[in-house]
Amino acid sequence: KMDWYQGDTLMTFLEKVEIDETIKNEKFTMPVQWVNRPNLDFRGFAGQVSSGSISVGDNIKVLPAGIETKVDSIVTFDGNIESAIKGQSVTITFEDEVDASRGDVLVSDQSDVKIAHIFETKILWMSEEPMVPGKQYWLKIRAKMVSATLKEPKYKIDVNTLEKQQTSELALNEIGLSDLVVDQDI
Repeated sequence: KMDWYQGDTLMTFLEKVEIDETIKNEKFTMPVQWVNRPNLDFRGFAGQVSSGSISVGDNIKVLPAGIETKVDSIVTFDGNIESAIKGQSVTITFEDEVDASRGDVLVSDQSDVKIAHIFETKILWMSEEPMVPGKQYWLKIRAKMVSATLKEPKYKIDVNTLEKQQTSELALNEIGLSDLVVDQDI
């Protein structure tokens, strides 16, 4: 009801808006938040679909192990469904007896996700005590906790000039580049 606006109402726009094709074409990813085993006849892997979609019969991989299998069923509180999309919380069962645990990630068999235990990473240090190269820290990755160490920073960034500066540690609120070494593949 503004004189200067001549377009559709918000509700009309929301009812007509097309879903972005990039969302439709994303590859399936779902972190395992819980292994659902109510009895010996059922084992499912519960979580929220974080990208793409999945359907019964699709080929998937369990990471970091890289084991491949097929989706046997997709279970929800309201019963079985044929497919699930980003944002839905579901339990997925496999056709094969495949071992997966809390913290593993289910992905499309076409996924190009890389598995490693050493990463070059930019860090914003947020502790009162300075970063100590070689010290063990806990790293939370979705539903999994792993042990990790940081190597001596390659440099820190001056936040005023964005200039790279030599350093041997990072202090509170400093940003730097360092190698992160995790105790297992992620």
